[in-house]
Amino acid sequence: MASGGSTASGEILVRATGSAFYFKSVDLYSSTTPIPYTIKGMRNSSTVFSVANTLPNTFGNFRTVASPNAADAIDTLSITLTNAAAACCRNPMGLDTIVLTSTPSTTPTAFSLSGQVTDSASGAGISGATVFIADGPNAGRSTRTDAAGNYSLAELLQSGFTVNMSASNYLSQSKGVTLTSDQTLSFQLIPQPTTSRPQGATVISFNGLTVNDAAVTSFTESAFTVSTASGAWVASTTYGHPAPFIQFLAEPATTVTGEIRIAAGGSTFSFASVDLYSSTTPIPYTIKGSRNSSPVFTVTGTVPNTFGDFRTVANSNATSPIDALSIVLTNAAASCCRNPLGLDTIVLTR
Repeated sequence: MASGGSTASGEILVRATGSAFYFKSVDLYSSTTPIPYTIKGMRNSSTVFSVANTLPNTFGNFRTVASPNAADAIDTLSITLTNAAAACCRNPMGLDTIVLTSTPSTTPTAFSLSGQVTDSASGAGISGATVFIADGPNAGRSTRTDAAGNYSLAELLQSGFTVNMSASNYLSQSKGVTLTSDQTLSFQLIPQPTTSRPQGATVISFNGLTVNDAAVTSFTESAFTVSTASGAWVASTTYGHPAPFIQFLAEPATTVTGEIRIAAGGSTFSFASVDLYSSTTPIPYTIKGSRNSSPVFTVTGTVPNTFGDFRTVANSNATSPIDALSIVLTNAAASCCRNPLGLDTIVLTR
């Protein structure tokens, strides 16, 4: 585990009491960061092979690293991982399923998939788009595009699979591919429809929250009161849309519901939109507006995995006057790690 903003290295050693063995593969994991690794094989205290690389962000999944030296006999194996946690939160990193054999083996045939992600209107490359393999033996492999919108995934097993592409402010897209050689697969993403803010809108941005990780139970901004009804909400001053924002956590393999309520001292207002965030999971939400304790509208849905980004949820009832607003988010953390989930930029009108 690395605390927020810190870097820690962890090393394990595998020995077989002087007997020779062969290293075939290991599964690596990180919650929110890439995984720099160094794998060394030794025999009689002499280095036989050394492999260093970085796995792209696994977003809370495991990825298999296959050894290109599976035919080399060793008596000691060293695996070193570097855990550089983001400033916002501590990061768990680890490994599982170390495959060793008593006889040499050949590495499975692997290929690469590369391409460019561009804006469908301008043709410009999209930086920071997330490339994610959804199924097949390469499921969970992912990377992000560079400044020109280019990406590359190496050491993919021969198979058919689905590639999901997503980027902030663009509609996500999926394509199928059958990989039998090094191939190119490019995407043209369509910009999301612009959600314009209503004239005279009030934006609750949580700018008055200045202490990171401080508990939030009630907060007043621009004559609106935000109160928490369920979930242990805290302020995050190191991240947001823009920073700060409020969030709550779910421990591994647990589901936590968080609710906030907004009122304006009995005065009516309208709800236009809110920006939602999750680190590694989809975001089921229920948004209810009421007036004089009677329901006016209910909006439910699920925002797909944002991979640590924010997504705007717009209200189709943005002109309906209400005097109370409830936003309920469901945080179902994966079994591997706890998950932060939250919201920011609540747009209201009077």
